[in-house]
Amino acid sequence: MPTLFINAGLRFFFVMFDLLNEPFHIHVGDGGRKLCKYWIFADGTIELADSKGFKQRELNDIEATLLTQMVFIQEAYGNYCTSNHITINYKNKRST
Repeated sequence: MPTLFINAGLRFFFVMFDLLNEPFHIHVGDGGRKLCKYWIFADGTIELADSKGFKQRELNDIEATLLTQMVFIQEAYGNYCTSNHITINYKNKRST
């Protein structure tokens, strides 16, 4: 489970198995009871997929961090996929 970075005591990471089976997303957790998952779209936008234990204020802070770090996140994802022979796979946005 590669850790991308730690911010405000929260670990931002992805899971190798997930990269093989799901579109790109980031997990964020406190190492205890709080965990959330955000879909990452190719255009750098995000969508909350799931959350357990986080308050809305905390999710807002996580989202701000994700958006601030998006260039780094997408580069790290691309590099990790390339070096491990994994197809880069972003989730498609739903039509509105």
